[in-house]
Amino acid sequence: MFVRVAINIPSEKTFLYAVPEALKEGITVGKRVFIPFGKRRLIGYIIEKTSATTCENIDTKEIISILDTEPLFNEDDLRFYQWVSHYYIHPLGKTLAEILPGDKVIPKKEKIITLNLEDTPPLKLTEKQDKIINFLKLRGKTIPLSIISQTFKNASSLIKSLERKGLIFVSEKEVWRSVGVTSDIGKNDRHIVLNENQKTALEEIMKGLSSGRFSTYLLHGVTGSGKTEVYLKAMEETLRLKGGVIFLVPEIALTPQLLSRLNGRFQDHKIAALHSGISRNVRYDQWRRIQRGEITVVAGARSALFAPVRNLKLIIVDEEHDTSYKQEDRLRYNARDLAIVKAKLNSALVILGSATPEIQSYFNARVKKYNYLSLPERVENRPLPQVDVIDMKGERDERGKVPVLSRSLKDAIHDALKEGKQTLLFLNRRGYSTFMLCLECGHVFKCPNCAVSMTYHAHPGVLQCHYCDYAIKAPPLCPGCHGSRIVSYGMGTERVEEEVKNIFSHARIGRMDSDTTARKGAYERILSTLHRQDIDILVGTQMITKGHDFPAITLVGVISADTSLNIPDFRAAERTFQLLTQVSGRGGRGDSPARVIVQTFNPGHYSIRRAKDHDCSGFYEDELPLRKALLYPPFSRIVVLHLQSLKKDRGMKGIENLRKTMGDLFRINNLAGKVEVIGPAEAPIARIRGRYRWQLLLKAKDIRILHTLTRDLLARFKRGGLDIRVDVDPVNFM
Repeated sequence: MFVRVAINIPSEKTFLYAVPEALKEGITVGKRVFIPFGKRRLIGYIIEKTSATTCENIDTKEIISILDTEPLFNEDDLRFYQWVSHYYIHPLGKTLAEILPGDKVIPKKEKIITLNLEDTPPLKLTEKQDKIINFLKLRGKTIPLSIISQTFKNASSLIKSLERKGLIFVSEKEVWRSVGVTSDIGKNDRHIVLNENQKTALEEIMKGLSSGRFSTYLLHGVTGSGKTEVYLKAMEETLRLKGGVIFLVPEIALTPQLLSRLNGRFQDHKIAALHSGISRNVRYDQWRRIQRGEITVVAGARSALFAPVRNLKLIIVDEEHDTSYKQEDRLRYNARDLAIVKAKLNSALVILGSATPEIQSYFNARVKKYNYLSLPERVENRPLPQVDVIDMKGERDERGKVPVLSRSLKDAIHDALKEGKQTLLFLNRRGYSTFMLCLECGHVFKCPNCAVSMTYHAHPGVLQCHYCDYAIKAPPLCPGCHGSRIVSYGMGTERVEEEVKNIFSHARIGRMDSDTTARKGAYERILSTLHRQDIDILVGTQMITKGHDFPAITLVGVISADTSLNIPDFRAAERTFQLLTQVSGRGGRGDSPARVIVQTFNPGHYSIRRAKDHDCSGFYEDELPLRKALLYPPFSRIVVLHLQSLKKDRGMKGIENLRKTMGDLFRINNLAGKVEVIGPAEAPIARIRGRYRWQLLLKAKDIRILHTLTRDLLARFKRGGLDIRVDVDPVNFM
């Protein structure tokens, strides 16, 4: 017997190995094996069993051992994983290593004590031994050793003596490790009566579920329109039909409250959480239970999509527009897009939900590729918040400078505090200030590893690079001229928090960003404090815009709408519209109406005007003609090659070779007019973590042309000191 094995190396090849007689019985597709590879010993994944007659004249090495007692995936799962590997031009072995629970995970076992009195003659026992025997009789004759140890001192020695006397049996049983529910938010899920729009959407989804055929539904509902309740009703029907469910959210931090809600709603079903923040031991155990069919509901961030759910019939992608569904390193996949592929392979149904669908999704619905479902109104007829746009060009403080808070926003916060309501202040930039500058010589404090200025964090007084985490104590003197006139420019959430504390000294103020939520449980603590209304004003970054329901928030302030508008990306307007709409939607979810104040230097921009009017379709009608004129998605497909080198001169030589190879391929394949090439050029951030960076952007109407061109380029190009990483359908061009 022979097996074909995929190995975690940067090669598209798979490798043939012979199976020793002693291991043949345990060989199954989906198991990991320990194999010799050159002078190393590596872990591989069995992807095929092959009969000896087809390979008998091939000189092959033998596998050393089988690592798993049961497979991590079956042949249907493998078909999906192979599709992922091919589409994202990522070796299958590396794809499997990054998808599956990894390395040598040891199953957790516990000792089980079983009483055995039937064939044993009466024996003289000590008082403690007698107590343990009686304890076992009372507790049902079989009990884990850990429970006995909690009740009796020196339990281990007592158990050994009873085992020698033949009064008990000691055996081992595997114990499943799992993720505990750490959030109470959404736990007491009250029964909700659907409104007419929700009923209409759900009826269409029910038809799709009962058909048993693949279909994709775009559920476009304004913020607070009750999309989650539609998801849950669809889950109820899927589980009634004995189908499996995957429920995706964009951030790991959102999984505790999702788990809490699902556990409260579906108490008769086992639910697993899967994401990269879970320990590998827990992930391994959860994965095997899903593979066995013991768990039929999986919830989590993007990596949960790869779970081997049996009889999969429903995939929910909440906040489908969110860029967090795209992984930015290693296997650069988009879980939103792959959800559709996986559903098609499983004849399942996909629900993509958002208040601000990604333009590609909206376009697919418009051309009838997706089924379009609309929830145009909030539940219980609650009004959408009133949005006021403040032109900051006309705002100055007593020193003649542009203030952090406009007069209108300050007045609105005063009113909210007076009424006992909560305020949300949004700025998508953490830290105190964006850079520090010496006024005497113009020196800007930059990261030695990256081509960016370092962000100043007032507490604990450090300059930090947000790309490589390099940090230094903020110096009192300029390292260039030794001058002392050092000032900070720009602002982040820390500075906003300080300003708010100075103006509203009696208010209870909190901050939510990646600095304040770095410790385990901090995110949930801030959310719980906000829900208990122990915070009056919360300052935060993008994480406050995602999927939260805060009934007492009646004021939302956007400190600077221009932050996302000015990034060098063709999606900048779309990102701005989405952010403004999503953060606006956090207000007015209770009984009181809400107000949103947006501060900007560009009040006439169409993304800001459309967000002010809650006009999603209007924004798409503004944006789509611009995309079409420039041939950007959804009217084209893009592949970016990210090029890196530790040595700039070697990198530049590699770039020239790449340019030449690209020219040759264009002539050979007659690609003129079919593919647009931009670059290779220096990346917007030219160096990160000591590596010099360039980008080559390929654009065409047909993704198959880009796939072929990229593969040919990688095969022909001599890399030298250049590291090349492929990004299919990129979302980040920095």
